[in-house]
Amino acid sequence: MLVALLVTHGVVQPCRLDAQLAPTTPFGAALQRIVVSNRHAPQRWPQLSDVAADLRTVYAANGWTPLWARGGRPTPSALSTIAELARIDRRGLEPSDYDAERLRELVRLLGAGAPPGTDDRVVEFEVMLSTAALRSLRSVQYGRVSARVAHADLRFPHEPWGAPEALLALSGTTDAASHYAAAEPPYQHYRLLVDALARYRALASDTVQLRQALRDTTRTRGTPERMITLRRRLDTRVLQLTTTLERWRWLPHQFTEPPIIVNIPAFELYAFRSASEREVLRMNVVVGNAYDHKTPVFSGAVRYLMFSPYWDVPPSIVRTEVLPKARKNIDYLTRNEFEIVGSNEQVIPTTSGALDAVSAGRARIRQRPGAQNALGGVKFIFPNAFNVYMHDTPAQALFGEARRDFSHGCIRLSQPAALAALLLRDQPGWDSTRIAAEMHRAMPLQVMLTAPVPVHVVYATVVARDDGTVVFHDDIYGHDRRLRALLKGGYPYAAPDRRP
Repeated sequence: MLVALLVTHGVVQPCRLDAQLAPTTPFGAALQRIVVSNRHAPQRWPQLSDVAADLRTVYAANGWTPLWARGGRPTPSALSTIAELARIDRRGLEPSDYDAERLRELVRLLGAGAPPGTDDRVVEFEVMLSTAALRSLRSVQYGRVSARVAHADLRFPHEPWGAPEALLALSGTTDAASHYAAAEPPYQHYRLLVDALARYRALASDTVQLRQALRDTTRTRGTPERMITLRRRLDTRVLQLTTTLERWRWLPHQFTEPPIIVNIPAFELYAFRSASEREVLRMNVVVGNAYDHKTPVFSGAVRYLMFSPYWDVPPSIVRTEVLPKARKNIDYLTRNEFEIVGSNEQVIPTTSGALDAVSAGRARIRQRPGAQNALGGVKFIFPNAFNVYMHDTPAQALFGEARRDFSHGCIRLSQPAALAALLLRDQPGWDSTRIAAEMHRAMPLQVMLTAPVPVHVVYATVVARDDGTVVFHDDIYGHDRRLRALLKGGYPYAAPDRRP
């Protein structure tokens, strides 16, 4: 039996959400007709297919009576919720998507001093506010567009969300702000982006600040043309910030271990002791080439480290790079510490016949541990369908480049020993001295973690720092462009399930 709390005339009462009560008034019948029809024309986004089932559950349990009005007038809970909808742009959403202005107008029409509202007007208010509450709460918590619609392979553990219970809770509180705050992602990076968004919105709307910004950057007066150009640039930055906030909402709100986050367009990795705190480790990374080797956006969990690993050369690299060079000069393999491994897992002599076996798929090429090994001294394995992992690299000079999309898809780390120390900190004996030694051993060593550590490979083109700095990055893979196109579609957004 599903039970929630319903506040009626200031009294908390239990409400069975599995109850199916029929309407007993003309108001209730009108409300039911709209919900069953899956359409409410007065709203900006009138199709209700994303919320209709939850509306039916709540209103049928409540006998098709109002949640947000008493005696034809808005409740204090309604006023509190509408106030949050009117300023939901602070959280990176648009008030117009939730009919905030029309709801405020209905409050004026139904408010104190006005005659009690007609059933039609109260029904409009009721459906519009319940729809806006459900959509906005869900969007603040999980995003508007499903992660799997934007990135087909991006899957997170299911986190159940009781939409009917959330709607009833919101309809019974005069502190809607705390409900919205509790729904937001717990990450420090998200909160810093929210703060940055407020500053950029304020700057874009403040003519005095715009003129001063022009003087500071160009030492010229803020002519109308320059003002327009700067305002457009700021509007673009605001859009970039709201797009990035959308992506942070996809990440799990709960986890057993603090996550590692790899940000593709920022070319950075962040590690935490808890998601709500600032990162304890930040480093430069190299990601997949934007042209033909994009690093996928996905989620996994580090399960073990491999010190001094072999590098099993991917078939695509063998075919396009290694084999052509080896056929020109068989010594290429020896010079670069490559060896050929047969189907019986035994190393076989490097001959033209062995190369033929590799071409036919009967053998493979791997690189021995050592200074030339492409994976360096350690790799971090989080099993996934893409065969993507994090690893050390001998090509350290690339970390000094501003744009670092040079790999075939895997993630190269500038400070692999520091990440190893963080992941092994709860295992006795794994200090920096031992880690350095194991990274130079002659043969591979596998070390399991005591518990899997989540890894989220994300695509955030804006990063906000604790010191107030905001860094904007290029949309190197075009993912933001696609996400913005999806967001323009409006409610109901396509989603494979309730939770992205």
